Parts: sequence; structure tokens; C-alpha cells
Amino acid sequence: MAGDPGRRRWGPHMLDKTEVLKAILASLQRQLDSAHTLVAHAQQAATHEEARAEDKYDTRGLEMSYVAAGASDRVEQLRPVLGQYHFWQLPAANPDAIRPGALVELVADDAHMTVFVAPFGEGDKVEVDGQIVHVVTLKAPLGLALLGRAEGDEVSVGQARHRRNWVVTSIC
Repeated sequence: MAGDPGRRRWGPHMLDKTEVLKAILASLQRQLDSAHTLVAHAQQAATHEEARAEDKYDTRGLEMSYVAAGASDRVEQLRPVLGQYHFWQLPAANPDAIRPGALVELVADDAHMTVFVAPFGEGDKVEVDGQIVHVVTLKAPLGLALLGRAEGDEVSVGQARHRRNWVVTSIC
């Protein structure tokens, strides 16, 4: 749609930022559902009759309780992020500089990458219309390097020998 601020010509494909956001939400929901399932299974396994220690070296029940606690922590990390996304609005299209909500195309000598700069959460990869979109936050080195950059700017990320230079070719 020509008037849709989230839609822009992106290489040979059309990427809609609204669809990218939906893919991010779906990925977060899958992770949350998986963590809930793991909590339930680990709690059940920790308290199951077969998990009782047979001797002082048998730690099956204890190990499952640690798994349940870790999965519970993951649920508590994901729940607020999903809530924040549900109330967050995508910024207007065609920003002059990269900010949270920007969909960015990066090119290096031998690579091409599409990045969505997320306002919160953590890094991820989602697929939209057959194209991989890397989700980065401002906590990540790439997210920090991109913040405030404009089309044509170069960003350098990595350490010493593994440093990579990217050129910002498009911002939406």
C-alpha cells in the first residue's frame, strides 16, 4: 500500500514493519509458551516419585527444581517485554536517523543484513516474507553503533581481528 507508513520497497522484497513487529511478537509468545511448558514439566519431574533421592549422590529432583526455577525466571523476563510491545507504537516511516523501531538495511563487503532496532527485549531473528530480520536492541553493540546513524553512514562492530564495517544503505 502506497500510503502505509510501515511499507517500503526493500531490495527485491517488500517488508512491512508491521509484519516484522507481528513476527517479533509471535516469536516472543512462542518463547513464553515454551518456558511455561518447561516450568510445568520440570516442576512435575522434580516432585515425581521417581525423582526421590535414592542416596546422597542422587540429585535428579534437585536438578529439576533448578530447571524449573530457571524457566520461571525466563517467564518473568518475557512477560513484561511482551506487555511493552503490545502498547508500543511504531514510529513514523522514513526517519532521518536510526532510532528504536527503525528497519535498517546494512551492507558489508561480503554480506547483507536487515536489522530491526527494537526498543526493548533482547536480540532475536525472525523471518518475514522469506527474509531474515535480525532484531537488535540498544543493549547490543550493533544497536548502539546504529543509534543516530543515517543512510550512507558506516558503523564498525566487533573486536580487534573480528571487526566488521557495515554501511547503512536504507532506513525505514
